[in-house]
Amino acid sequence: MAHILFADTSHPKPYDFNDLAAQAMGGTESSLLRTAKILNDHGHQVTIFQQQRDQNLKQHNIHFIGPNDLKQPKSSQQDTNHTHKQQTDHVVVLRKFPQLINLKQHFPQAQFHLWIHTYKNWEYVLKRSIRFKPAWQLITNSHTHAKHCDKLLNKGLLGRIYNIFKPKINIKTCYNPIPVELTHYQPQKRDINKLLFLSAPNKGLNQVLKTFQQINRHLKDLQLFIANPGYREDQPKKIPNVHYLGALPAEQVKHHIATSLCVFYPQNSFAETFGLIYAEANALGTPVMAHEIGAAHEILHPNNGLINAEDNYQITKTLVKWQKQLPAVSYRAEFDERAIYQQWAEALEI
Repeated sequence: MAHILFADTSHPKPYDFNDLAAQAMGGTESSLLRTAKILNDHGHQVTIFQQQRDQNLKQHNIHFIGPNDLKQPKSSQQDTNHTHKQQTDHVVVLRKFPQLINLKQHFPQAQFHLWIHTYKNWEYVLKRSIRFKPAWQLITNSHTHAKHCDKLLNKGLLGRIYNIFKPKINIKTCYNPIPVELTHYQPQKRDINKLLFLSAPNKGLNQVLKTFQQINRHLKDLQLFIANPGYREDQPKKIPNVHYLGALPAEQVKHHIATSLCVFYPQNSFAETFGLIYAEANALGTPVMAHEIGAAHEILHPNNGLINAEDNYQITKTLVKWQKQLPAVSYRAEFDERAIYQQWAEALEI
């Protein structure tokens, strides 16, 4: 049994499994919760540290702690917090590299891992100049993402220079878990004229809106529904046949996906490192209208063909084709509990 601590130091408020069920939540936070539960269900002791948490919580045998639990106890005290620190084997830091250094002082014997969900630019390779022993490991959420990070950190010009006197950054891939329960969702009657955008506004929404307006001139019955994961606000534009849903809890998200012709995502400005909506939509039998960018080809079901986001004729033709018959997409076993556990077990060597 390993003792694993996940650290989220950037989310503006604490969250837990109740929030996962009842509120809109970003893909990174929901993936952390689901991953923690999978590891816990396989016999490991899991703690989730959240920077904004001021009250401890225990759910599904997982401890949620805040900054007060990381304060160094007095040397005369032999409390449970001190014991917990001594026993922590792995610290998995979400997003923020500087937190590796900050948390190292609290868990000096632990192995550190940085779990990122975004692409980085060339300056990120400078992180290798910071002394950190034993070496930290990078965890990505797709092989596409891992390849990009490896090229940046280890195979680029600056990375190759670092390789002369520093070990390469070890990179592992652990997919985001997709609940198999999605396959149990009761079939819904689809509206062949309903399109759904289900991402943060910064993920190509302006391009999607422009494309929809142009296509809507020819396919006049189409309606576009826009939902928001909650961590970024919409700036609604009054456009005919465009409807804003705001932030939706998980059950309503499933309903909208299952009743739509497709998730409408024809944009090529934002590359997903995984694309939770890709996998969740396919698990509900709904295709995604997506450009071949980021991990789309890797994550989407093989039957979910990709389009050129700048080719309105192809997009229109594909929509008409899908209105007659949808491609047969479904849940992929690569994202189930067993597969996710095996990926993390290999990454952490547990």
